[in-house]
Amino acid sequence: MEIKEIKQQLSLLEVVVHYGLYPDAHYRLHCPFHADKTPSLQLYPKTGTYCCFSSNCNAGTGDAIQFIQLMEKCNKHEALIKAQGLLTVAGATLPVKPVTAPVVNAEEEVLEQEALLLKVFNFYKKALPLTKKAVEYLEGRGITYPLHEIGYNSGGLHVESKNHYLVSSMVKYGLLKPRPAGGYNVWAKDCVIFPLRNGDNKIVSFYGRSISNDSDQRHFYLMGRSGLYPGYPQGSATRLILTESMIDAASLLQQPEISMEYSVLALYGTNGLTEEHQQAIMSCSGLVEIILMLDGDAAGQAATVKHAQTLAGLLPHLLISTVALPADEDINSVLQTHDDSRILAALIDQRQPVSFFSSIEEKKLTVVMPTVPVSAPSDNRLNTVNAELLIYDGGLLQLTVLGGIKVTGLDRMRVTLKVAHLQKQLLPLRHNLDLYNHGHTEQLISKIAELFDMSMQVVAGVIGQLTSALEGYRVQRIESLQPRAAVRPELTAAQRQAAINYLRQENLLQQTNADIGKSGIVGEAVNRLIAYLVYSSRKQATPLHVMFLGASASGKTYLQEKVSSLIPAEDKIEITQITENAFYYFKQEELKHKLLLIEDLDGAESSLYPLRELQSKKRISKTVTLKDSKGNLKTVTVTVEGPVSVSGCTTREKLYEDNANRCLLLYVDSSKEQDKAIMDYQTRLSAGVINHSGEHAIKALYRNIQQVLQPVQVVNPYAHYIQLPEQIFKPRRTMTLLLSFIETVTFYHQYQREVKRDGQGQSYIVSTPADITAAFQLLKEVLFSKGDELANATRNFLEQLKVYLQQHGQESFTPQQIRQQFRLHPRSLQRYIRELHQYGYLRQVTGYKHRKGFEYSIADNGEYHQLTSEIDAQLQVILSKITATASTATVVRQ
Repeated sequence: MEIKEIKQQLSLLEVVVHYGLYPDAHYRLHCPFHADKTPSLQLYPKTGTYCCFSSNCNAGTGDAIQFIQLMEKCNKHEALIKAQGLLTVAGATLPVKPVTAPVVNAEEEVLEQEALLLKVFNFYKKALPLTKKAVEYLEGRGITYPLHEIGYNSGGLHVESKNHYLVSSMVKYGLLKPRPAGGYNVWAKDCVIFPLRNGDNKIVSFYGRSISNDSDQRHFYLMGRSGLYPGYPQGSATRLILTESMIDAASLLQQPEISMEYSVLALYGTNGLTEEHQQAIMSCSGLVEIILMLDGDAAGQAATVKHAQTLAGLLPHLLISTVALPADEDINSVLQTHDDSRILAALIDQRQPVSFFSSIEEKKLTVVMPTVPVSAPSDNRLNTVNAELLIYDGGLLQLTVLGGIKVTGLDRMRVTLKVAHLQKQLLPLRHNLDLYNHGHTEQLISKIAELFDMSMQVVAGVIGQLTSALEGYRVQRIESLQPRAAVRPELTAAQRQAAINYLRQENLLQQTNADIGKSGIVGEAVNRLIAYLVYSSRKQATPLHVMFLGASASGKTYLQEKVSSLIPAEDKIEITQITENAFYYFKQEELKHKLLLIEDLDGAESSLYPLRELQSKKRISKTVTLKDSKGNLKTVTVTVEGPVSVSGCTTREKLYEDNANRCLLLYVDSSKEQDKAIMDYQTRLSAGVINHSGEHAIKALYRNIQQVLQPVQVVNPYAHYIQLPEQIFKPRRTMTLLLSFIETVTFYHQYQREVKRDGQGQSYIVSTPADITAAFQLLKEVLFSKGDELANATRNFLEQLKVYLQQHGQESFTPQQIRQQFRLHPRSLQRYIRELHQYGYLRQVTGYKHRKGFEYSIADNGEYHQLTSEIDAQLQVILSKITATASTATVVRQ
């Protein structure tokens, strides 16, 4: 019979019982290999191994064969013969004393846990004043430890022989963790320990704070974290201070002027307001105020808002206030950096109530917390310092993963292993395999066990632990490669109020336009304000879109970039080039209410169709065919939600006509005056006389303004008076754009409009004649272009040509003459003349094709002036009707 078959058929329990040894219910027994007063030999029936945890014993760890060797004091060959003999006794069935786990009811188990934790904490508490480094740590943090219940875990409790009887219970409740190679890992070793108590003031758990590690692992909680520090507040407590950590709570409790007037309760960090905390707080019948005193960093400020909202929902009748700590400081750091400990009491006296608002004018603050993926538990026995050389400590075995592991292909785990025995002078084993392949792993386990003369169960356990550790490491690597969502910075109360005050000022649009100019944008007074309002509309249910048009190097991209810098980074997505299907791979709500900035529409030409659908339908969907795990085809529909606001730049208006119809078209200023203004700014920039700090301040203010603007329904009671002039092409879409722009102007003035409610209780604000007037004035040139059948570049050429001929007293011209005067590219000139001739704006006077070229004259010098005058007159009539109606309504109300 082979060794493998013997080990599989002969259990360790059968061998132990054969020698007259009977383990207890926890598979422990007095070790027969040394004078053992307390049970120190632990059996592991699942793996068929044993381990003696006494430092006075040389039995160590082994299997059934090694146990026979030690009992018979023989060699391995003789032990195998003895084992074979045991298998033949009574048909391989030995009388085994039944071993059953004790039946322990829940109440008894709770009492056992409380008794153990109390005993263990008393040991920790006695160890603290005897440990110099722990005392120095607490004194360095300003904590007077004799005033508190604090202990120190040196890791030596279970080593003392008088405490061996506690080992099994310490393992059971997570204070110790057995090592495969023998011994134990100690929970929260080298940590100061704080007891966590339940409602009966019994210790039910611990919190450990490392005194040697301030970066990686410094906070430790026992399994099934429960209990509170310093304990449940008394029901008669009237004012309760919530801190972010146990050390912060201890810092307050040692101040008599604070502990006498306030109760203190520590959270489990910024996200640590648990259900147990909430129940404890609600049980305080006499409570009148909750004071949030969290850290002064961004996380603490966000948690303050979050927890204030939670507590207000639970206890709406209570006053909830907050203590403002210095930036990036916590309670304990303030205590350390001030000689006068009364500084904490002074800060508490300066607390401010947390306000919650319900109207649009002052809407309740919300905090968007980043989604933190749940990481797989890490195994500290896996050394991952070098990603190409992972080393796992398997006790007697050291396993090195050569070349690391791939983060792709989660259905397999191909590795190249180097396995070495730490106590035997044997050459290491090298093996390439897939750890998810059962056949591969069985072959590896067999080879290791045979080469190093080890139990197959022990080797299988090590390989299983290695696989789990590598899985956890791979998950962490994948998570680290995922892009993190941008976190919206929370506004301070002062920043929020400043933004609201700005939006309440008179002549808001004029002031906004002037300040946008101070942010670094030269000229383009109308275009920059329209673009900013369009970008702001992304928050509404029906956002607007804009397209910047102009010749190459005319400043289209620059204008888009500068105006978009006034929008928070987390609200915009900048695109240089995008493929046809890329929009379908965004998360379902990733684009919702975002500003999409396309640097050049030529780079997004293949994706114009889904872009149009996002603009019109506010969502896109695509149905694709996939194979399931069985190879069957099935259809899956991918949906990406809008709405979005789209902004793009191009030189070719006609090429993107379908997209342009959905946008407000803004033609950049290409005049010589604009060229001169830009060059003047460039020279001042080079000379270092530009006030960059002022520009940055304006950008910061406008980003704050974007945060306080809230989506709201807009009602335009004068909409039925608005009619487009007959000269406008494609009036249906143009009317939609005009009405939406009026709503956007009203939306921007929301802090100056009364909030009303309809019959269903939905809030809304109303457009005013001033909003409509402002919208007409800003969009006048846009409407002119919508009523002109010529492209803007062609129109500009024609108007310049009219001025030139009038100034020179000419009635006709030749292309050669104009090209030299206007310094145009021949192909551009040919395109302009061909289009004007086709539309009838130019007449061919004479033709000298082979001498000096064709000669042309302008058909009608006043056609564009007549067109703009008619459109402007109709707009003025509309405004007059609206103003008169509004005045009449005001008189009637009075």
